[in-house]
Amino acid sequence: MKRTKLAYKVVKDNRKDKISEVKVKEASAAATNVVSFILVAKAKLCFRECARIVKVAEDTGCFIEIASGTKSGDTSSILSLVNLGIVADKSLVLTIKGERKEEAFRGVSKIISGTEEEE
Repeated sequence: MKRTKLAYKVVKDNRKDKISEVKVKEASAAATNVVSFILVAKAKLCFRECARIVKVAEDTGCFIEIASGTKSGDTSSILSLVNLGIVADKSLVLTIKGERKEEAFRGVSKIISGTEEEE
């Protein structure tokens, strides 16, 4: 299903600035459910934290991928996340695909920042 929405773009003219209406095609529904973030790990991610990330993915129904340097791992395998070797102050790229991506981001960012309490 393709929808269009209207956006406004300022076009500079020598005489004055004028606003022209531009039609922007919205991306397909599958593409709009993908977001990426850059985060910095505040603590080491061991097996327990990686298992919590997988649990967040299961609870929200999202697919979560974490990239660190040249390595990447996703929530289909806990070991792929553990093998990233994430330590404190390491930059990560977090990619989340799914309908409830905001909820998944909040959960994963709490784990990576070390602020999540154990249940």
